[in-house]
Amino acid sequence: MTHHSDFKDLVRARMSATGQNYTSARADLLRERHPPEDDAAASGSRATVPSTAASAPDARPGTPPVPAEQAAATAPPSPAGVDAAAWQRAHAEYRRVLARFVRDGRLVDTPARRRPRVFVLLHLISLIPAGRTYSEPEVNRILLTVVEDQAFWRRELVEYGYLQRASGVYWLPEELPGRSASESQETPAWETLWLPLHLSDRS
Repeated sequence: MTHHSDFKDLVRARMSATGQNYTSARADLLRERHPPEDDAAASGSRATVPSTAASAPDARPGTPPVPAEQAAATAPPSPAGVDAAAWQRAHAEYRRVLARFVRDGRLVDTPARRRPRVFVLLHLISLIPAGRTYSEPEVNRILLTVVEDQAFWRRELVEYGYLQRASGVYWLPEELPGRSASESQETPAWETLWLPLHLSDRS
């Protein structure tokens, strides 16, 4: 029952991040969790996910990015009070950069630079609903749907202020993390526009 409830939380988080309906978000998550080619997963063992750019065409330098029109077409409706054009541009950038590092729902390359890494972190935090606390194993289970090294990415989420932690318990903050002037220059607009909505959704 707990596992079923956790999965429903993941579905709702994806709905919030992508604007999909429940059925589409659920289908995508199931497809990401159990790709057809992952025979090892079907037998109870984990398959190794490529970690180098060479194994992923979208991650290779010089690969043409996803067209902005295509990325923006999947943007969720802009919320009240947010400039629709700015929202579309921010979402298009988010999808375009994310496509360089995430394929078929799995991380295939770890961004070395701060700015693209934030896009991956925003994707990961979109899978964790706000308004409740999580044990470390719960956070790990969510992250493992996308990444192999859940400990590294869990620490990164805490380091970037997307997750808070105390005594082995994790939760999402109620407000945007504070940023220094230099950090703000490298922070994508999608964090400023989308993340407050995710953090305030405590249903």
